[in-house]
Amino acid sequence: MLSSCISRLRRPEITGVIVDYDKNPIVNCKVGEALTDKDGRFKLTEERYNTFFLAEMFVMEAPPLMVIEMIEKTGFEKDVISIHNSRGGGQRKGAKFKIDTVFLRKVNQTFDVSALLENSDWKLGFTKNADTIYLVKNGFRDWCKTDRCSPFYSEYQALTDNYYYGGKNLPEGMIRRSIDIGFDSEKSPLNIKMICEYRSTFEGPNRPPDTTSTKGSFQVLNNAKLIFEAGDIKQISGKYNISEVDLFQMKLTKVN
Repeated sequence: MLSSCISRLRRPEITGVIVDYDKNPIVNCKVGEALTDKDGRFKLTEERYNTFFLAEMFVMEAPPLMVIEMIEKTGFEKDVISIHNSRGGGQRKGAKFKIDTVFLRKVNQTFDVSALLENSDWKLGFTKNADTIYLVKNGFRDWCKTDRCSPFYSEYQALTDNYYYGGKNLPEGMIRRSIDIGFDSEKSPLNIKMICEYRSTFEGPNRPPDTTSTKGSFQVLNNAKLIFEAGDIKQISGKYNISEVDLFQMKLTKVN
């Protein structure tokens, strides 16, 4: 019947766990309308709405799904769970979204930068004049589940990929530049590998990717500055302020 209703999804059932940076569960943390239990777990129930079939018939496609749920707890920075799907509103009853573990950052959270870097692997992107460096630790995508951290990764991608993300940061003709850094202790050499990929055409000639493998070193000063020596990748060697830091991300700005 043209006048009948269709059930659409407003919000799937959302479940997860809220912990602090030491992996301790956060009790009574507000997530949407729910509160976490003693184990930091929460559950937001599925929400649906009805719409007329006739109106849906003219659109000829499922509606978008846009969910925004605040995460709030005294003593911690506010965060947001966002779910966006251009056709997600058409999911059947019983839709579920498991966000797993969300790490909530304390207000005035502090970090030991040397310990954060030690024995870890990071990816690096830098601006045209190398005055700003973005560092993303391996495992970032598994750690970052919320809106507070996701913009940082988008900014990193814009620095490293002109082709897919439409950036203009890389030199003319280069479409992608990936730099991997293996940190050990401050007394041990860095292992740095850079791969540059270039635009190709049917007509050619096309430049193959080139790889630079080199050794470097680093030194953290008073947990606030970092001296970075990048071997053959000389444009990023220098002294930097540690302007932003989190468990899986770091932003460095060159000291003038």
